[in-house]
Amino acid sequence: MIYIIQGQEPCFIKEKIEEIVSSSEGEIRSFDGSDKNFSIAELMEACEGNSLFSNGTIVLVDQPFFLVKKCDEKSIAELLEYVKRPLYDTQLIFYTYVDNFNSKLKIYKQIASNAQVIDLKHLDYKNFSNYVRSRINEEKLDITSDASYLLNTICKRDATLFNANLQILKLYPGKIDPKAVNKLCTASDDNDSFEMINALTNKDLSKAISIERRLLSQTDSIFGVIGLLANQLRFLYQIAYYDSLNMSRKQILETTGVNEYRLSKANETLKVLKKEKIIELLKKLSDLDVTLKTDNSISEQTRFEVFLLEFLKKV
Repeated sequence: MIYIIQGQEPCFIKEKIEEIVSSSEGEIRSFDGSDKNFSIAELMEACEGNSLFSNGTIVLVDQPFFLVKKCDEKSIAELLEYVKRPLYDTQLIFYTYVDNFNSKLKIYKQIASNAQVIDLKHLDYKNFSNYVRSRINEEKLDITSDASYLLNTICKRDATLFNANLQILKLYPGKIDPKAVNKLCTASDDNDSFEMINALTNKDLSKAISIERRLLSQTDSIFGVIGLLANQLRFLYQIAYYDSLNMSRKQILETTGVNEYRLSKANETLKVLKKEKIIELLKKLSDLDVTLKTDNSISEQTRFEVFLLEFLKKV
């Protein structure tokens, strides 16, 4: 069986992969499909290398390059032939935690036509509220109704963000009230500013501006948006610095307290946005902040969107 698993909710993606793996038998082989050393030949060997005495193989491919951007079909010809007649005892799973695959690609369509495509979107408001209540009960969290409502509100139907916040709240000594939620939890606004940076590194100005306008409707002014963006750039610099110290992924997770998903997205962004550029952008944000406070000849929003355009040119 072949699967393509993608969507907006990394926690659900992880659960789905675990569900498939737990219901299958055999050796697990994992590949990073975005790594420059990723080998189609090694992937095919994993898919087709079952012996007579094997129970099968589960092959996991994270962020395969050929489902993200256009590539030469000849370079993956063997894989395209395989997906037409996959081995019955091999589970081949293509997945991404970062963004959806590019469904417009010819190669995506060829593979998807022979695969089960699973797209895990955000829950609607009613189902998300039920999910929040269910997880709180499951974890036996001692939380007030007001704090539970606030947690639901700040996560804005983002189940992955909710679960990351839940893990932090589980460590809180005593009854959790709204003050504890405000102090300890990450709000969806922070995720939005992170998505804005990702949109810019992917050269998607229209998405970045759309996120900026959504944030603007949720904050008091453009200065609130600038603050959120600056915080995310500082976070990226922090991850880049720890990486330069050759800290392991586990050490970085423990030091920063972020979840796997956010670190994965940060590392994806840092492939494009280097430390030096982050420092330069932080300085420009600081300069923009001063300009907005001293010169009102141009609207604040226009100046900020010009900054986004300049940001895009830097990556």
